[in-house]
Amino acid sequence: MTGRIAASGMLLLGIGAWGAAQAESTGISNSCSDPYWQDTLRCAWLAHTAPMPPQPPQPVPPPPASVGAIKSYTRVDLGNPAIRCVDGTRPIIYVDRAVGPPSNRWLIAMTGGDYCSAKDLDHDLDGVFESGQECVDWYDTQNTLLMGTAYESSMSNLADQNGNGVMSADVTTNPVFARYNRVQVQKCGFDRHSGRATHENVTATLPDAGPTITYDLYSHGQLIVREALAALQGTGGSGLAFTTWTNVGGVVTPTQQMLPSIAAAEQVVFIGHSAAAHGLYQNADRYADALRAMPGFDGDVRVVHDAHFMSMVENEAAFDPAQNADPVTINTLFDQRMTGTTAAAGDYDSYRFHGHPLSPFAADYRAWLGAGETLADVLDASCVAAHPGGDAWKCADRFHVRLHHESTSALLREDFTDMGGDHNNAPWGYVLWWGELGVYSHCNGIADAGIEDMFPFSPCPPTLAVAQHRARLMVQATHFRQGVFTMAENVLNADPTDDPGSIFLWMPSCGSHTSAYNDTQFLDSSIVRNGSIKSYREFMQDFVAAPPTGVFEARVTYLDGAQSECGPLLLKDSFD
Repeated sequence: MTGRIAASGMLLLGIGAWGAAQAESTGISNSCSDPYWQDTLRCAWLAHTAPMPPQPPQPVPPPPASVGAIKSYTRVDLGNPAIRCVDGTRPIIYVDRAVGPPSNRWLIAMTGGDYCSAKDLDHDLDGVFESGQECVDWYDTQNTLLMGTAYESSMSNLADQNGNGVMSADVTTNPVFARYNRVQVQKCGFDRHSGRATHENVTATLPDAGPTITYDLYSHGQLIVREALAALQGTGGSGLAFTTWTNVGGVVTPTQQMLPSIAAAEQVVFIGHSAAAHGLYQNADRYADALRAMPGFDGDVRVVHDAHFMSMVENEAAFDPAQNADPVTINTLFDQRMTGTTAAAGDYDSYRFHGHPLSPFAADYRAWLGAGETLADVLDASCVAAHPGGDAWKCADRFHVRLHHESTSALLREDFTDMGGDHNNAPWGYVLWWGELGVYSHCNGIADAGIEDMFPFSPCPPTLAVAQHRARLMVQATHFRQGVFTMAENVLNADPTDDPGSIFLWMPSCGSHTSAYNDTQFLDSSIVRNGSIKSYREFMQDFVAAPPTGVFEARVTYLDGAQSECGPLLLKDSFD
């Protein structure tokens, strides 16, 4: 794609900026009166807020104002006009070429956070999703960010006040991954990077008792990642050319750069934090297959699920006396026991995976399907194939997919004392979203005013105390290590193409949800075991250097005498 880059008072044609020349060639103007834009959420929103165009002409915004504003990562706009953000604007990636000698190793990053989907108000499973209210509410909460790209800068360091961890270009602190070509697929599908759907004419009411609007809702997260991989492949396998800005004699100067084709990659590592890790449970094998379908690709594909090895419903059976007399020695994690009774928290005594078609889990995935598609297009396809008919609900549980069907070599991270929203939620405790709903003391209307925001409803899910949660994660980690290479469905099915790859498990107890994208966690959190200390950075480096199959390496606090050594307290702890 060819566009116009304005820099130093001149126009320079550049690849990766979708500008006026491209608009003319496609017939797309930059006005809400253009059919391409007029039914978007962004235009519906702007019609009642400010008279601004849907997305300013590229580049957006203009080049850095000074050499001091030049940053490591450059915005590149993806080229397929049919693939769009929630609000109808165009998806983007941020790219930074490997430091040092040319490299064809890749790190593809995705961030987490919240998500939304169209809703079937009748719950009749007829495939009609008429409500776009949830996405409008989030659009308001996010101030339109993370659901569109109109305000994303031309350059970024992808960093908060705690640095950017594994995405850093500093070889002194990040000696391995700084030498990878690093890409962030900017979150704007707001669907755990999983969606494939366009829902036309959904309705919603704008905030503050505003008018009712009708708009087209795009849930294209999975398509955006696939389009990013195609852009990195390049036309005919040529790689990605793009315009960035450099300091030439104290002047901001446009410079053409070229990335090698990912089709010739030696190694590709996908990393997703929190909700993005959730999405990668369902999509890692799918993206690996997309790479392997590229002519000439013979690379090693791996995935990092960063902050998402939470307590699983299948692990709860280990604490069910009716199903297990001895949960310490009997492996229950791979037995697909997803209902039962335990003495977990307060008066809570039953558990089940909410995989019914009407559940929020299944409803989101169905809402993210494209027209005429099946669950195999958004869930892990090998899982759906292994569970035909009425058993396919198990595949809506991303942890079941991880236990039994993910074949890509994986590193999993979970903090025993994670403070993130789906994890600890102090002072409420560790939420069991698959537990039987009840009227508990932490539910809205009964809880103190200071903690009502987390559960603004009653009945609500039960929670676990710290000791209960720790016991579950320890059993889960132990059974996972014991059985993933021998008891998983993909192993028992005797299909060597679906066998699990090498697996690394990292479980500190540092009280943080923040991730590998953060210097404090990536560089400073460590686990000591048998007299040796290893940081998260070193553990991740070991993971990408290990053989692609047959290796299981674990550093789990409290197991094998392991103990955490945590970095300084974070300045903030977020999902992003």
